[in-house]
Amino acid sequence: MDVKTSKINFTFIRNIFITICTASLVIYTNFHTETGYYAMSVIALTSFLIGFLEPKRGWILALLQAAIILTFYYLKPIKPVSEDLAMFTSYAGAVISLVFSSVAGALGRLFRQN
Repeated sequence: MDVKTSKINFTFIRNIFITICTASLVIYTNFHTETGYYAMSVIALTSFLIGFLEPKRGWILALLQAAIILTFYYLKPIKPVSEDLAMFTSYAGAVISLVFSSVAGALGRLFRQN
């Protein structure tokens, strides 16, 4: 009788932890900046990071980051500096997270082929 044991992918679990940390950084910048440039830059960089870390399953991490950002926006445990800016950066952060993660995943796959 052949019993298959499930292997835990510790790299993916590490990347989930990194995604949670980057999402908290994005949330902090969304709620504490007075202009959108800094918040959008942080969103773009963190999304690119999670897409590059996980080239094949980066979209899962991007969805996790977008879900954390939007959930935090709807719960609003802290008062943002600018309500309109927090709303804009939260919604735009969800879309940017998916786009930049997929672009970085494609670049990551390209670099790992060579």
